[in-house]
Amino acid sequence: MRRLVVEMSTKALSKLIPESSFKKVKSGEVLHFLKFDYHEAAMILRVVYNEPNVNIEDLFGQYLIEAKLLQQEKEREGESYTYFVRVRTVEAIHRGPDLKAVGGYVSLPYEVRDGKVKITFLGSAKQVRAFLKRVEDASVRYRMISLTDAQFSPHSPLSHLTEKQRRVFITAHNLGYYDVPRKTNLVQLAERLNLAYSTVDVQLRRAERRLLNQIMNEP
Repeated sequence: MRRLVVEMSTKALSKLIPESSFKKVKSGEVLHFLKFDYHEAAMILRVVYNEPNVNIEDLFGQYLIEAKLLQQEKEREGESYTYFVRVRTVEAIHRGPDLKAVGGYVSLPYEVRDGKVKITFLGSAKQVRAFLKRVEDASVRYRMISLTDAQFSPHSPLSHLTEKQRRVFITAHNLGYYDVPRKTNLVQLAERLNLAYSTVDVQLRRAERRLLNQIMNEP
């Protein structure tokens, strides 16, 4: 199982879903996903509106199935509202990542803040690749925050890598750096990881050497 976290601007995400709703939000955060599939999402959502007299119906429009206000409180950034929300997803995602075809599922963190959206996706390495490909096919620019292996034993050779080495190596593997032919290169990896080319090159070489030493039973 892989855990992918990406960040994109609300303007970029508007290629997949309407941008108008984001313009009304100063900040938003999904506290709990109760359901998320091809047809419907149910969640506990906390939001601070950017405009007065905005409500949850304005935010989701035709996609809203049900909404119930759970809590309202004053905070430093403004009045916050916590809702139970059910929304349709099939219409919203058909232009972007089709979760029914890709597999996997959306998880936390999923939040909007300062004009940027952070999205977490869980799935196999193949599903992560498919998810990213569909985002890229929609010409959506994004920044990869992290791509980690959610499951590996403490006895796995990966446990001998530093956190940075593990992140770079797993990202390279998941994006096809070791495929024949390669599906990505060091320049693209550096861009995805938001790291310098030289840092990715060094961390990847160190990770490979440590893993080879483990395979060869060398210290």
